[in-house]
Amino acid sequence: PGGAAYRTISGILGFKEQQSLLLYFVFGGALLGYCLFHAPMMNMKTMERLTVPGEWFWFSKNGFKVAYPMHVYLSIIGGIFVLLQFIPAIRRRAVLLHRLNGYFVLLCLIPANVCGSIAGYRSFGGEINAQSAYYTLGIGIIFCFAAGLFNVKSNTREHRRWMIRGVVIFSCAITTRVIVVIARLVVTAIGNYHAVFRCDELLSVQTDISTVSQQYPSCVAQGVDLSKTYVAVTADAKSDSLGFGSSIRVTQGMALWYAILMHVALGEVYVRSPVSSHGMPGDSSFLYLASRDRGRELRPPRVCPRT
Repeated sequence: PGGAAYRTISGILGFKEQQSLLLYFVFGGALLGYCLFHAPMMNMKTMERLTVPGEWFWFSKNGFKVAYPMHVYLSIIGGIFVLLQFIPAIRRRAVLLHRLNGYFVLLCLIPANVCGSIAGYRSFGGEINAQSAYYTLGIGIIFCFAAGLFNVKSNTREHRRWMIRGVVIFSCAITTRVIVVIARLVVTAIGNYHAVFRCDELLSVQTDISTVSQQYPSCVAQGVDLSKTYVAVTADAKSDSLGFGSSIRVTQGMALWYAILMHVALGEVYVRSPVSSHGMPGDSSFLYLASRDRGRELRPPRVCPRT
């Protein structure tokens, strides 16, 4: 009964390969779950509460207080609606819906990544490894979507491949989160990792002046310029909010780079496999191109009438 139900659902949704529906449920479900999990952040008060300790100090300032919420809103909305683009039945039987939803998704995800790159300048301490990862991520996603849009009418196979690449790279946030959860426990156990906080940023998280004076006396010294004084905070996910935020800062850049490498490599393996060719002509580019060229050879030449 289970196998019959699986095949029935797969047929209704238009999947032709046996494992395609499973892949869609696993990876599409992960993206949907991630977006729904972060949906409460679409409320500004909840966004401030759920943001990593220390981050809201920057995101509430001019230049970021628009970019960061826009990144959150558009990423969640676009991440949910993009799942409709990979249902073959919609692509074949509701072409207009597929196109309109596709343009809507692009109008969400491209600005979302631009805003995310702006916020990336200060995200997780603004360290260069995290900055470079965010910029690489934004450029890669926008490039893939632009290439897919360029091929939308001339080459549907390449259009679909580039869109899959873009969504796979966009989904790096999920893998990054998993890596960070594990890595922050590792650096906590090691105990000698630190992240840099600016004093005014630190005081926005740790508001108890007596605690600050004991642990970070440089930040409460007489005549200190809080905007130019930096201290090292031990990365400890099991301590207070400051230590927890430090543990995420230390691991975020590394996690992003590992996630990007994994998603690019595995995404490329998928788009070049026969499994990715739901309803596309042929099982591989070679067979498709060969049949197309063969058809051209068999087609009688056009004879232009003399004038």
